[in-house]
Amino acid sequence: MRKSLVTAVPTKAELPAPIPQAPSIALALGGGGARGLAHILILEAFDELGIRPAFIAGTSIGAIYGAAYAAGLSAAHIRAHTEEVLAQRLDLARNLIAARSDPVQKIFRLFALRSSLLKPESLLEHVLPSRVPRRFSDLQIPLAVVATDFYAQDTVVFSEGDLRQAIAASIALPVIFQPVIINNRAFMDGGLVDPLPYDLAAAAADISVAIDVSGAPRSDPRDMGPGAVEAIVACSQILQRSLVREKLKRQQPDIYIDVDVDAFHVLEFHRFREILAAAAPAKDLLKRKLGLLMASHTVPAGEAVPAITDQSSDTIEPPPVRRRRLSLGLKPRKRKG
Repeated sequence: MRKSLVTAVPTKAELPAPIPQAPSIALALGGGGARGLAHILILEAFDELGIRPAFIAGTSIGAIYGAAYAAGLSAAHIRAHTEEVLAQRLDLARNLIAARSDPVQKIFRLFALRSSLLKPESLLEHVLPSRVPRRFSDLQIPLAVVATDFYAQDTVVFSEGDLRQAIAASIALPVIFQPVIINNRAFMDGGLVDPLPYDLAAAAADISVAIDVSGAPRSDPRDMGPGAVEAIVACSQILQRSLVREKLKRQQPDIYIDVDVDAFHVLEFHRFREILAAAAPAKDLLKRKLGLLMASHTVPAGEAVPAITDQSSDTIEPPPVRRRRLSLGLKPRKRKG
């Protein structure tokens, strides 16, 4: 007698429950000058949770730290390198800060360069860790770097080619840095058009995390008003803050962290340790929010999501699952309206 090759088909109730997959996370690091040193603590939060972003988008100083993390460096390595760089080049930072009280003339005398401005490419050679590669293709995590096309007055997203050139374009703050010329196009600070590129992050992963270090202009009743350079730089920060606020009205990331760094000027890199201390609550908040969102995505259906007490009383809704990844290149993004 032939044996039947037909076996009993298990019912749905008899099938083992599918193993939930961890959601992908995309990280957006915003611009803010020295305030962006707070990004180091954000990267520490990811390392401590054992989470690696699937995608990173960065503007200005956010592009610097985004590139270092995308290169595979740990937050501890990035922190140690930053401390070393700032310790060795403290005199340069102090000269930049002192120049605020005497319009641009002190900068003119300090740096005998064409147009009397710093070259961002030269600065990056000193501040980027040596293990950061020179091309996007050699990064361990996909990275998008935002810059401004000065004459086209539009946003440009770099995701391939020369990595350091793209970062230099993204950090080229007017007055402080020269524009970066690429293919006969002049590029400047990405914060002028997209200070916090969480829209790129939202299109690239299941969960988008946005870190805002733009801050607000600090006030000091002892001052009669800001100096010339301070005013120019602060105006750029006011613009960035306004752009982020308007953007949040239209679209919100799954996790938004507004780091309290208002007490620091954008050129006060010498206050490194104070900035990190001020950013510690933001790090703790991010870890709590990430923990809740990760749990909401990975627990089997029917099980309760662990409650997380948050003194900020933020209510976190489980985010929708993203359906596609964004293909990025050197081209302007289309604007609505």
